[in-house]
Amino acid sequence: MTRRIELSEVAISTHCHATEDLDKVKKGLMNVLPSEIRSVAKLHTEVLHGYYGNPIVKLETRVKGEDAYRVVRYVLSMISDTDWRYLLSSLDMRYDVKDNKLFIRLDKQEAYLGNITLYEGDDSIKIAVSFSMIRSAEAVKDFLEKVLKEVKGNESEHVYSS
Repeated sequence: MTRRIELSEVAISTHCHATEDLDKVKKGLMNVLPSEIRSVAKLHTEVLHGYYGNPIVKLETRVKGEDAYRVVRYVLSMISDTDWRYLLSSLDMRYDVKDNKLFIRLDKQEAYLGNITLYEGDDSIKIAVSFSMIRSAEAVKDFLEKVLKEVKGNESEHVYSS
């Protein structure tokens, strides 16, 4: 299957500050994954310290191969039409050709509630999509459009919100 060649890994990460509930932040991060992947995903944590010595927990999970494709498909199926258009229009700022990665930020509070929405603030859930063969913003756009077309064409598996 070509998608295994096109997409190699998805890394999802966020930070939990001392003022936040760690379980809620974990739930928000896990809500970005399709339900069939949530139970098998390994969540790695690292305790960091802020400027004033306050604890900050970094949370991260990585998925590869077909599961990475499922994550991208799930995220695209959940975002609104407005977010989809914004994602495409800002692709040149989100795709790093040197690292061959697409970067997406999601609203952490909305993710906790089960909603996936793009977000431009610092306190977000960050998704880094690594490609193995795609090497241009135009190719990434074509890939994303192909995935979205797949998702929209299969109404029995998702609900696409606008």
